Amino acid sequence: MTLTRPTWVALLLATIMLAAVTLAITYGQTAMPWSDSLQSAAGFTTNTPADFIVGQLRAPRTYTATLVGALLACSGVLLQSVARNPLASPDILGVTQGAAAAAVASIWAFGNTSSLALAPAAVAGALLTSALIVGVGWSRGIQPMRLIVAGIGIGFVASSITTYLLTAIPEHLAPQAYLWTIGSTNARVWEHVAIAAAAVAVTIPLALWLERRLRVLEMGDDLASGLGVRPVRLRLAAIALGALAAGLAAALTGPIGFVALVAPAIARRLVRTEGIALVPSIVAGAALTAVADLLARELFSPTQVPIGLFTAAIGAPYLLYLLHRARGLRS
Repeated sequence: MTLTRPTWVALLLATIMLAAVTLAITYGQTAMPWSDSLQSAAGFTTNTPADFIVGQLRAPRTYTATLVGALLACSGVLLQSVARNPLASPDILGVTQGAAAAAVASIWAFGNTSSLALAPAAVAGALLTSALIVGVGWSRGIQPMRLIVAGIGIGFVASSITTYLLTAIPEHLAPQAYLWTIGSTNARVWEHVAIAAAAVAVTIPLALWLERRLRVLEMGDDLASGLGVRPVRLRLAAIALGALAAGLAAALTGPIGFVALVAPAIARRLVRTEGIALVPSIVAGAALTAVADLLARELFSPTQVPIGLFTAAIGAPYLLYLLHRARGLRS
């Protein structure tokens, strides 16, 4: 059986992801035997220091980062497919900022900083923000450019709300709230892994179900309608699912920028397609955050650097490249 190019790309990216996860589990300031590390990371008790260092510190953080990368990439590829624009990621459109504002508002109102408590608020904020973006950007249907401009504006408003709430939060909660807004995988526990795994189990199958219909939509609304696809409903469903995935990711680690922007681009470049490449994008996002988290944990050890610093180091130049390319096309 001959494997298709998307399958080969997904397998290659999955290999990179697994290598990064394995290295993150087995490598660190404290040396651990590979066998003990891998057993502890798999949940088997070995009655060694690896039970704590790997089982309670490294493994939950690594797994959470990897799963969050998959969620962000899923969100990015859905939104980019709907908007038909590589800039349409949840952090550019303001969906992530809306989730952050809602989560910080929840901390301010209820004083609870656990991910389990923040997840509903972050998801609600992401969905509300996406609804506002669609409402503002609507003009006889979803207009991609209006959608992006509306998202950027609403994102600025959400960021301003977050900044204000940080000044109003009680002093004993302000450090946790601030750390949450910059995105961090530090001090993740198995609760975060369980929530992330459940989020992936819900969103990825739904995204795969939408992928085939989104491929039809790429051929044009008229042809898609003739084949039984309802373009408006499909776009709204894809936006809602993208917002759900982004909100769940933000609830687990806070906003991690540029992953949703860059991962689909990497997948499209490797697959050599201008259309949707969902599975390669998801695996690329997981690999990207796994590598970035390892660098954030070890590069400046013992100082813990936010993972967003390393994803931005990759994503910001790519964003500048997109803007330069768009300028070249206009001229």
